[in-house]
Amino acid sequence: MKLGDIDVSDSGVFERGVPYEYFAFLRKEHPVSWQSRADGSGFWSVTRYKDIMEVENNVEVFSSETGVSPLDVPEEVLAATVGKMIILSDPPRHGTLRKLIMSGFTPKAISKIEERIRQLAVESIDAIIEKGSCDFHDLAAHMPIEVVADLLGVPAEDRQNLFNWANAMFGGEDPRVAPVGGMHKAQQDMFAYAMQLAVKRRAQPEDDVFSLVANAQQDGEMLSEFDLGCFFLILATAGNETTRTQIVHGAKLLIENPEAAQALREDLTLLPNAIEEMLRVTTPALCFARKAKADYELGGHTIKAGDKVVMWYCSGNRDETVFSEPDKFDVRRTNAREHLSFGHKTGIHRCLGAMLARSELVAMFKELVTRMPDIQLDGEVERLRSNFTNGINHMPVRFSPGKPVNADASVSFYASNACPGAGPQTCPFTGATA
Repeated sequence: MKLGDIDVSDSGVFERGVPYEYFAFLRKEHPVSWQSRADGSGFWSVTRYKDIMEVENNVEVFSSETGVSPLDVPEEVLAATVGKMIILSDPPRHGTLRKLIMSGFTPKAISKIEERIRQLAVESIDAIIEKGSCDFHDLAAHMPIEVVADLLGVPAEDRQNLFNWANAMFGGEDPRVAPVGGMHKAQQDMFAYAMQLAVKRRAQPEDDVFSLVANAQQDGEMLSEFDLGCFFLILATAGNETTRTQIVHGAKLLIENPEAAQALREDLTLLPNAIEEMLRVTTPALCFARKAKADYELGGHTIKAGDKVVMWYCSGNRDETVFSEPDKFDVRRTNAREHLSFGHKTGIHRCLGAMLARSELVAMFKELVTRMPDIQLDGEVERLRSNFTNGINHMPVRFSPGKPVNADASVSFYASNACPGAGPQTCPFTGATA
């Protein structure tokens, strides 16, 4: 293999599967390398754990204000969102935003919804357990979007729209998920909705995180309605899509590693660590980008001011110098929690919703390993075309039918094939029309 054989800017490569063999080669031979793109632009690929940490923690040199994906953000979008959206902000503004938003993600705040999370996990399995087969992608979608909608105070009648917008925003490179232009249309529609909801929650707060954040103050400052709209977008997308992605990938890992699933059934106390190992092995957000504000030496190369730098978390999570046998899924791995899937634990951009995501994942996999012990793949797995999100569009599975925990359970999953602007869609899983 030669450096010129590798193109991690091509989303089509990732549609076939994360090219871990590329990243293993890069870590060994070219840990920091320039990746050219077809349009003549490019970015620096950073693939080793220690170098990723160096970039992530050096906020004086590496800025988040110009976008966090390998794709370039349109100038008009940047002009409107820099310093407004927490992931597109640098200190000191980032610290102010984080303190205001953290009020909704304290251990106390999360503990208030843990029972609801457990109920949603039970509901998700109840809805399909008698059928003996399903598309696991649809099953995995139910709990994360409901949790996010609860936190944001989104009424039941608006939740299909929320689901559609989030899908389109994360699937913008994949025409099977969103029509051409669907990503930007979804952003506009969700933002307009969020602004309206922000005004309502300021005037009449309710018992939800969005109301709490909308009315929080830090040093006498409150978030503007525009800031709240940006917060809404982040929570509705990242808080939903990454958790759903991890649920699907986690189930796939357990199917492919039945001895690990059996170990969890025999000892559920292993589950929290197994969740960390799932996050390490699969990495729901494959990478994050920064832009150099000054010249900087990294890995024997000079990164020039203005250059884009992409930190490949999916590579850092398999760095042989940090994780022994990094390609092995080991639910007892002692340092699994050192993964980069929530950002590095010392970084200012570490995931605000990590505690929430962990609660959701533990609840879901407790139900899965105990109630669907013989789950198997039942067809081809269709991956998302993206080099940013490690998504799966469809994963058909089969299992022995069982009985619902709640005999009167009635759950309608959201129509995952519905795209904004695509007209009415019928969900093949439930028959529901959206």
